[in-house]
Amino acid sequence: MLVNTQIRIRKMLENRELGQGTLEYLGIVIVAAILVVALVTAFNSFDLGSKISDQLDKIGSAG
Repeated sequence: MLVNTQIRIRKMLENRELGQGTLEYLGIVIVAAILVVALVTAFNSFDLGSKISDQLDKIGSAG
């Protein structure tokens, strides 16, 4: 009887963690998607081309 109880407890613990791997991967995908959106938003709001041309104009007018 004790052995059967131990086996049932082990099976219950295994079944409880059955979908954990999928949830962890889903969490990673969601975090990666948030990072991509944040990077795209940051690069769209920051105009790198105009900053570079402004600095090149400053260098050209100084010399």
